[in-house]
Amino acid sequence: MMDREKLSVGSEAESAAAFGSPVTVSARRIGLSLLLGIAVLAALMAFGDIHVIVRHLRGFPWGWLPAILGLTLLNYILRFLKWHLYLRWVGAALPWPASAAVFTAGLAMVLTPGKLGETVKSVLVWRLRGTPISVTLPVVLAERLTDGLAMVVLAGLGISVYPAGLPVLSGILFGLSLLVLLAWIWPQAEPFLHRLAGWPILSRILPSLLRFYESAHRLVQPFNLLFAIGLGLISWGAEGLAFALILHGLGIPMDRSLVQRAVFTLAFATLAGAVSFLPGGLVAAEASLAGLLLVQGVSREIAATATVLIRLATLWFGVALGALAWAWLVPGLWRTGGARVRPAGLNLADPAMGADDETADSREGRDDPAGG
Repeated sequence: MMDREKLSVGSEAESAAAFGSPVTVSARRIGLSLLLGIAVLAALMAFGDIHVIVRHLRGFPWGWLPAILGLTLLNYILRFLKWHLYLRWVGAALPWPASAAVFTAGLAMVLTPGKLGETVKSVLVWRLRGTPISVTLPVVLAERLTDGLAMVVLAGLGISVYPAGLPVLSGILFGLSLLVLLAWIWPQAEPFLHRLAGWPILSRILPSLLRFYESAHRLVQPFNLLFAIGLGLISWGAEGLAFALILHGLGIPMDRSLVQRAVFTLAFATLAGAVSFLPGGLVAAEASLAGLLLVQGVSREIAATATVLIRLATLWFGVALGALAWAWLVPGLWRTGGARVRPAGLNLADPAMGADDETADSREGRDDPAGG
């Protein structure tokens, strides 16, 4: 079994190295997504009458911008906390600076179809500490899973705004719950997978598959799952409040109803963008935001302006932060050409860290009560 595991880890390393620098791999796709994003913003400006939108923008209280971006930053900070804890819980802990750099770099990867580019965070962790990609890949997926569950709850709290959306929310909730169940039944699935080890193809990937499943199972333990969803409720609720501030700045009276409608609209539109598997949810999220605002009686011009502003303050703000992280982290990291290295500017542990240290890290994750 040990030989198979060594073979699997080596295979994962070769696969990751084959990608080369993620900057090179993703640059073309992100460039195309940027062009699509510009086209979407232009379409929104045309939809809302560019002259009226410019007038709304001129009258917008730009002194509120720090508060709006601050609420978005709160979302990112809480999501980073979840990422950092997840790494610890699966025995792949990174120092805070390195962990934050990898997480922030992942924000730019939302401009890949279905946000699948975020899986490159697992490659970066492998480069930093040598942890097999199969161990940390469930972390990336669990981030999306718990974010989705949190947004379903937030949207459900305001479903009275748009009752026709209930079947959509129910379908998304069913799909996400099914994924949780698949990870939860790990103790029953492991013996079954071992019985299939005789298959030539499966025998090669079995160690990676077992590590993947074990990490996923650990992350859906009751405490871990509820804690992550709770963080998601606060983080995505903060962005909903930022949307309410934007709507208020465009002339809609601020009250409890506005906050409820803003949180629902942003959560529902974000889910629509996610299930569309389009880069960054482009087109689907913008159409959902503007459409839901129109359903609520908001004028076309204000709906288009609010959609442009909230997407700039969330999606594109995050992409800008991610681009800065890529410029800082990735080039130096890839020049080193190996795992467990000390990239310039990152306060990492001693690069000479041995296997005993990694084993200790893994044991710490297993012994942590929060890790289930």
